[in-house]
Amino acid sequence: MFKLLMKTLTVLLTAGTLTCLTGQSSSAATVTPTWGHWNSLTITYHCASKSTYYRDVWQRAIRQWNNTGVVRLRAVPAGQKADIELTSAQSITRAQVFAGYTDYSYYQRPHDNRIVSAKSILNRGILTGYRYTKTQRVNVATHELGHALGLSHSQDKHSVMNATNRYATISSQDKVALRGAYAHQRA
Repeated sequence: MFKLLMKTLTVLLTAGTLTCLTGQSSSAATVTPTWGHWNSLTITYHCASKSTYYRDVWQRAIRQWNNTGVVRLRAVPAGQKADIELTSAQSITRAQVFAGYTDYSYYQRPHDNRIVSAKSILNRGILTGYRYTKTQRVNVATHELGHALGLSHSQDKHSVMNATNRYATISSQDKVALRGAYAHQRA
């Protein structure tokens, strides 16, 4: 049995800057780094957003990750335990100047961090104040889900995991990174 060491990692997406509070840095521009994975290729989520608009934003982001063919994000009904909770808020108390925020817990093991829970929030106040289009909001949601799936920041401006780019969607390097993070479950 591996030593259970629960850690929480917080990722904050600002209107123009992303700060990762892990002490880990992004690697080469052509590689999207990974930091962990779920124990299954099917990962459950619940969208707790009361806003129909933001539920649609999250659904579009979920569709993008499901279309990679690597993992399957599956909705669970309200009240049922979900791996990932998705929501939106007018402001985020812990991060008022950030467009998105992802908080997750994982078991730290040598060379193999296993994610056990995640919560991603979109900051409606910032997204509206900085005039993000719906497509850009979907990109932020996709970015936050990328963190919840185990991806870190990429320095490539064409990657959805780029820290400062609200214009990018999932790139081929993001798909390769996701496949790598979940390769042990596909074997």
